[in-house]
Amino acid sequence: MTMQIEKAAFGSDWLVVINDYEVTFRSMEDAVAFAHRLKERIDAPHVLPAGK
Repeated sequence: MTMQIEKAAFGSDWLVVINDYEVTFRSMEDAVAFAHRLKERIDAPHVLPAGK
């Protein structure tokens, strides 16, 4: 998975681009906070339920 933060081509918006999916934010601070939080959640340990 690739994730990057970039300025939108038009207007004052910012984008968090995750692979080919773009999430729009009104400020760079919001985009950075989202990207940081998403990375924390992805990197967090996940417990998978035991199969029966």
